Amino acid sequence: MKMKLFLIPTIMLMIISCTHMSPKEKELQNNINKTLNLEMFETVQQGSIKISYKEFRKKFKYISVVYLEDGCSSCYSKFIDWQKKMDSNTIPNDYTVLFVIEGFSYDQFMSRVMDIEPIKDRYYTIIDIDYKYLHSNKSVPKWIIDSSILIDPENKVKLVGAPWLTEDMMKLFKNICN
Repeated sequence: MKMKLFLIPTIMLMIISCTHMSPKEKELQNNINKTLNLEMFETVQQGSIKISYKEFRKKFKYISVVYLEDGCSSCYSKFIDWQKKMDSNTIPNDYTVLFVIEGFSYDQFMSRVMDIEPIKDRYYTIIDIDYKYLHSNKSVPKWIIDSSILIDPENKVKLVGAPWLTEDMMKLFKNICN
């Protein structure tokens, strides 16, 4: 009996020590279910068509928020990747991608994208000329914002990173959105 009582704490200690998380993993875990602030934006656009943010939010239950900066060459490639890779996957009707672009104009950003590769923009965009997105989400680490964030109907963070990166990420994405 004494041996069993000794084994239980020892096994628990082994389990705890084997599940030690890195600082980045802890930061990621701390940000899951955190609210992402987007309500400060009044309009969202899809190409040249603008709609109110409230109308947009009613239309989509799950949204991947992808933060990009105009003038950042890798951001143009990231925009192209999201367009291509999300189109190649089966996604729910109540899901979309929202690009929050720090810049001055949608046309200027798209012109730079088209210089790299002609592509049809199938998703939604907010042009953030006043850094509202970053200022309103200061509690979310920049590396998480840069990774893209899947949010639920209450704007709670559910997944960090592009769903297509791995098979496991895509399975998790589909489990969340279905």
